[in-house]
Amino acid sequence: MNEGALESTLFKPRNIYHYEEDITLYKLAASYGYGLVKNHCFIDGNKRIALIAVYTFLAINGIELISSETDAAIFFLELAASFGKQEEDMNRLASWLQINSEPIND
Repeated sequence: MNEGALESTLFKPRNIYHYEEDITLYKLAASYGYGLVKNHCFIDGNKRIALIAVYTFLAINGIELISSETDAAIFFLELAASFGKQEEDMNRLASWLQINSEPIND
């Protein structure tokens, strides 16, 4: 496990929350997801961990990810393979999350 990469990944959403404008839950979730996919915090399972982290973060905040498992897996595989700029990939992930989510109705 790369502890430095994990620590960086976990603190980035806090930094975004405090210092950027127009913050949404989707952008914060995307920050977790992007960091866990791209920073290779773990020896194996980074994409799976990223998806579960994003799913859990959204659920805790009243949002359910409704994408099929197949579509989510494809998206996270493409994200991992992307050589795009960080900001563009995070925005793409945030948009995908917003399109593929809905509020949880109790």
